[in-house]
Amino acid sequence: MKKFFILFISAGFTLTAFAQTSVTGYVYEDTNSNGKRDKKEKGIAGVGVSNGIEVATTDAQGKYTLPIGNDNIVFVIKPSNYNLPVAKTQLPQFYYNHKPEGSPVNFKYKGVEPTGALPKSVDFSLVPSTDNKAFTSLIFGDPQPYTMEEIEYFAKGVVSEVEGIKNVQFGLSLGDLVGDALDLHNPYIQATQKVGIPWFNVMGNHDMNYDAVSDSLSDETFEANFGPANYSFNYGNVHFIILDDIIYPDPRDGKGYWGGFRESQLKFVENDLKLVSKEKLIVMAFHIPLHTMGDEAFNLEHRKHLFSLLKGYENTLSLSAHTHLQRQNFYGAKEGWLNNKPHHEYNVGTTSGDWYSGAFNAKGIPVSTMRDGTPKGYAFIHFDDNKYTIDYK
Repeated sequence: MKKFFILFISAGFTLTAFAQTSVTGYVYEDTNSNGKRDKKEKGIAGVGVSNGIEVATTDAQGKYTLPIGNDNIVFVIKPSNYNLPVAKTQLPQFYYNHKPEGSPVNFKYKGVEPTGALPKSVDFSLVPSTDNKAFTSLIFGDPQPYTMEEIEYFAKGVVSEVEGIKNVQFGLSLGDLVGDALDLHNPYIQATQKVGIPWFNVMGNHDMNYDAVSDSLSDETFEANFGPANYSFNYGNVHFIILDDIIYPDPRDGKGYWGGFRESQLKFVENDLKLVSKEKLIVMAFHIPLHTMGDEAFNLEHRKHLFSLLKGYENTLSLSAHTHLQRQNFYGAKEGWLNNKPHHEYNVGTTSGDWYSGAFNAKGIPVSTMRDGTPKGYAFIHFDDNKYTIDYK
């Protein structure tokens, strides 16, 4: 009888914990970089923290409070004068995945394990750094290996060129990190780790769980391996917004996918931008380009909504991939852009080129020239205050 009573109380506690409706914690200055909030380490005021929709700012003690459901990723929005801690894999550690019951277990590829009860305090550490308004980022479009052999092509043909690179603040892959085989996410991570810089990732249509019956569940394996598919951060005078712009299944016929956003994602962008000065450069990164060529590959109403949220921001840039070519797209009043300066979208050439095809070079790597004649490669974007220049290698 006593044993039964203890189990009953334990189960009751767990259910109560799972039913929590808010999350609270601190953003603090990790002066010794040990990943723990020590007594002498102070909280940081005015830092954004999000649950993927709402955005709260920390108070004078560095404390925040947000609503929480049973499927939220809570993350800190890195301010410019701090760095995020990184794992040995070079993946930034800026989020807490809250899925008490875990991802659906019937998916082909593993998602998030049950996370259990919400901790009493979900804290985020930031490491003080110099706010340098001139910096460089390294951009990969579509690594997209379908096999371990193609992982090797990616590692030897691209990563080896930039391994140990200096004076680059971070890297970013613009989706299709792998080609449908989501168990290749970890070998992909091991490859990009060798670059030796913090590495952010965008979700692509070939990174999805095709078992999903709703778009909100299509990123379960991505979330397990990389964290949120929608998030933001700051470097210098630049605010980066990362978005999953693949709707799956396509609501028009229930098959395939469509470029666009869920309402909750656009609400996150709206809330996020409330904390961002109009003087900043806004860089949005997603997989499918906003541009359409008569095939309506992107939901134009969603594009219009996004453009409305960016009204008043004269300095903007979008980064996309997906097409396996290199293209510069510009949007003006005709396309629904509401600012004086046209919006520039850089559709980046891919590291996989034309999907690891073609003749082999002297290193035994497919040349993979893209169908527009662009050699496979990667981009360096050099930022200076709220301006930028682009080099393609």
